[in-house]
Amino acid sequence: MSGHITTEPDRILVSRKPNIFREMIRSKEAYGFILIPLILLIVFSLIPMLYGFFMSFTNWNGLQSPKYIGIENYTNILQSKDFHKALMNTVKFSIVSLAAGMGVALILALGIDKLTRLQNFFKVTYFIPVITPMVVVSLVWSLIYNEKGLLNYFIGVMGIEPVGWLTDKKIAMYSIIFTSVWQGMGFSMIIFLAALQKIPEHLYEAAKIDGAGGFKSFWNVTFPGLKDTFAFLLIYGVIGAFNVFDQIYVMTAGGPVKSTETIVFQIFTNFRYLKLGYTSALSYIFLFMLLIISLIQFKLIYKKEE
Repeated sequence: MSGHITTEPDRILVSRKPNIFREMIRSKEAYGFILIPLILLIVFSLIPMLYGFFMSFTNWNGLQSPKYIGIENYTNILQSKDFHKALMNTVKFSIVSLAAGMGVALILALGIDKLTRLQNFFKVTYFIPVITPMVVVSLVWSLIYNEKGLLNYFIGVMGIEPVGWLTDKKIAMYSIIFTSVWQGMGFSMIIFLAALQKIPEHLYEAAKIDGAGGFKSFWNVTFPGLKDTFAFLLIYGVIGAFNVFDQIYVMTAGGPVKSTETIVFQIFTNFRYLKLGYTSALSYIFLFMLLIISLIQFKLIYKKEE
């Protein structure tokens, strides 16, 4: 018995290239959602930034017409001793507060991570200062640091002479740094604690089997597991430390003898005296510094291993 077999030609599926204009039409609702925020960003951020950059090349007090002076504002800033002092104060605050804050936060996180009870209590206790406005924290610590405040009272009981915590130019910056570390360490502690709890337990067990003690386990297991956390806190902390203002304004107003004046506080001071062109140039120098520091950090931290 013979049969006749017919075959249909195979269907060839041809993939069509996506039509960009068609996709844009289909996504018009999405573009509608982002249109208003985009307009607000351009009007209230981009345009003022560009206008401020133009003003940095002028001598302007906000009342009279701006006078173009070229790069004079920039050269005056870079040659200013006050700017150099403010820069050094900003760098000192950033380095000391970051080192102390991250160190204390890591120690607290390691301690709390080992607790089997009251973990939530300690988390909330150390995080309360973080959600407290810095102005309030600064006012409270100003009272503590006062010549007749609580701190001098306690050291007076021990027979120690009162200390000018905010009036001695050698101590004032460190007093502000201590206040800043106290207020912000809870945030870093929570981040460290979350990262610690994600490190697999079997890594510690393997290290213990290999004879590693507490320090070696920390160095070979805990520390590498916190690498990304350190990177995040470092970048976030440097930007925040360079922008320090509230505690300086409330506690010392840049004194004594400008020993606590930072770049941001100097920007505020010049703006208050209507040196708007000079202030714009100072702001853009500060922005450029932050960009350079951030790029260096990204390069060092996220450098690809060959």
